[in-house]
Amino acid sequence: MTDDLGPLRQAMSDLSEHGGAADLYERTLRRSRQSQRRTALATAAAATVVVFAIGGTVAAATRDRPDPPTQPGSTRTGDGPQNPTCPTTQTLGTLVELPAGWSFAPREVECVQTWAAADVQRPNAGVVIYLFHYTPGTGWRFQDQGNGWDCKEIGLTETASFCTS
Repeated sequence: MTDDLGPLRQAMSDLSEHGGAADLYERTLRRSRQSQRRTALATAAAATVVVFAIGGTVAAATRDRPDPPTQPGSTRTGDGPQNPTCPTTQTLGTLVELPAGWSFAPREVECVQTWAAADVQRPNAGVVIYLFHYTPGTGWRFQDQGNGWDCKEIGLTETASFCTS
């Protein structure tokens, strides 16, 4: 038995002359881009998992934490009605800068409703009163200095020693 492969070989030779080379470059680029997309998606997914893991840990850790302590207000020790948020002279000293030689008098701060008054001693000039006002959310703030105020003008319904009427 003899195989006559001559015509087959001739046909294959003709095809190889006209077929050209196989183009593997485009397929390589397509696979590379596909691999880059997969890597980017995997990285984004991993970053998302890490963010949610950290956020969940923080949320779980702070869920059972007690509220931060609030600063206790000092109680009124002077004459007049009691005000639980009445500041001390030390607290008021942080709100204003007294001129050189001036100091808060040793007398207690007088608080009436949302107002506080403290005597300030001046060298060779006597005593002047510093008036402070309390506003929820902002706290105590310096209002004015003088010798007395009209209670009705500042909105007080109670009498106070720092009021002139």
